[in-house]
Amino acid sequence: MSEDKLKIEKIRKGTVIDHINAGYALTILDLTGIAESPNLMTIGINVLSKKIPKKDIIKIENVFLNEIQMQQISILSPNATISLIEDYKVIEKKKVKIPEIIKKLIVCQNITCITNAELPSGGKEPIDTEFTVLTEKPLKIQCVYCDRIYKLDEITFISKGRKEKKIKQQIL
Repeated sequence: MSEDKLKIEKIRKGTVIDHINAGYALTILDLTGIAESPNLMTIGINVLSKKIPKKDIIKIENVFLNEIQMQQISILSPNATISLIEDYKVIEKKKVKIPEIIKKLIVCQNITCITNAELPSGGKEPIDTEFTVLTEKPLKIQCVYCDRIYKLDEITFISKGRKEKKIKQQIL
């Protein structure tokens, strides 16, 4: 077998998420909702890389990411790159960037935080969560309302349908 042979085939049209931290591909698929797509997907986990010892990679036909999905990926894997593919060629490539302020993506676990306050009628206070990024590597974020600080393994994401999703992988 040739050393140069591709282990993960090219896609005709869609998105490639490359340089994902090893072990995070399945979490990214679940969190972003991409896993629900009926389109062809190729997933590589613990793939050898020239830049880092191991990485994950996701290729998905006919799917293009929105801004929220790219922010979710940037939080989980700040070294990831997103490539848009047309006719088997990269037409655009961008590195994800962690935003300075993260809004509506993460749950504040502090029960006394205003974002968790319950109204007398039984509903929740209509205040969206907001976090300031203190450091990117290692990730540390702080709630702007209650000042609680979280590391990546303490973060719970708000995902589709406002269900909470806890990060299961550890940074290697």
